[in-house]
Amino acid sequence: MSVPHIVTVVIVLILLATPAPAQETARLSAMVEPLPARVAGDVLQPGDLLHITVYENPDLSIDVRVPGEGTVPFPLIGRIAILPATSSDALARLLQERLEAKYLNRALVTVTIKEYGIRRFYVMGGVARPGAFPLNPAMSATAMRAISEAGGLLDDADRRNIAVMREDGRGGSVVLPVQVDGEPPGDVALLPNDLIMVSRLERLYVTGQVKQPGSVPSNQANLTVARALSAAGGFAAYARMSQVQLLRAGQPVQSIDVVAILAGDAADPVLRPGDMLHVPERRF
Repeated sequence: MSVPHIVTVVIVLILLATPAPAQETARLSAMVEPLPARVAGDVLQPGDLLHITVYENPDLSIDVRVPGEGTVPFPLIGRIAILPATSSDALARLLQERLEAKYLNRALVTVTIKEYGIRRFYVMGGVARPGAFPLNPAMSATAMRAISEAGGLLDDADRRNIAVMREDGRGGSVVLPVQVDGEPPGDVALLPNDLIMVSRLERLYVTGQVKQPGSVPSNQANLTVARALSAAGGFAAYARMSQVQLLRAGQPVQSIDVVAILAGDAADPVLRPGDMLHVPERRF
């Protein structure tokens, strides 16, 4: 069943538009960076059915479902890229700017989500029930609530090494640490497709673009990055091999060039129990 969208975003242009200089027109025609969303329902996802209206311009008012590739057609403007982190208000603002730049003197743009597509988050590692879980678009979910929904932490979970991995929209990912202990605890609000990784004290995890993502025993002597990736089946087709991310409790995320390691041009770091390796997707 679809959930009615609670928030309708309306952007009103107060000043009459004047002919834009060539430089400004080019800027508006370029890709606009997606704006951060407030809750999971604000981020547009494949499968969402959008109702877009432009006041006093019925020919520009359409219903359109977001396809898997994340672009939607719009009259006059053409296809608009709206994923992976575009929100409803960002899309309304983008449409307003594009229409104002070339076609209309003023625009009143309304974007409503009539039906929600499927939203999920993922929990892996030291929890009782790892896997995929539905993300309610009308509610604010957090990493700690997600861990509770996954059955809670196991006895050997590394409470110092829990993180949310989130796509950054440029083919990579950002790592957001979760502090379970401490005052106050450091929780993270979840967005669609977030991955919560809970490290385990005697294992390490390999995620992302590998053939067999999951845990690898860390009791092997001199287990290195290259060996751990090999134990995970090797790289998948679209792996970004030059920017593998190493997550280690209490340290900044390290970027490791495995291409250089395999060529003999860089050292192969030795891993520790509780480490996490993430292989980002290569984008074209």
